[in-house]
Amino acid sequence: MRKILLLLFVIAAAASAKAIVATLDAPDTNISGLAWGDGSLWAMDAVTDSVYKLNPETGAVISSFYFTHPVTTVPTGLAYSETHNMVLCGGWHNTNGYVYKYTPEGSYIGYIDMCGG
Repeated sequence: MRKILLLLFVIAAAASAKAIVATLDAPDTNISGLAWGDGSLWAMDAVTDSVYKLNPETGAVISSFYFTHPVTTVPTGLAYSETHNMVLCGGWHNTNGYVYKYTPEGSYIGYIDMCGG
């Protein structure tokens, strides 16, 4: 019985495995966040504080902007809101988490302090 269950598990795992369809060169050396939105792949670099809009097929940089922030943070994540048409950059300073809001063109909109209110 155990052999049958193991065989079924292996077959199910193989059937659900996803194949790598493409690999892309990173636009910078310390990518700390990736997001999908506006038909593009977005990447954020934790050291240079740059956000890149990439062609998802070639990896070519379409545009980029500097992740400016009023509170010194370490960039830790990235998201894209289709609903609000904005790029959301996450960062930490001490124990507080922040979400910084930008237009897709890179204009700073504001931030939310996730821990302090």
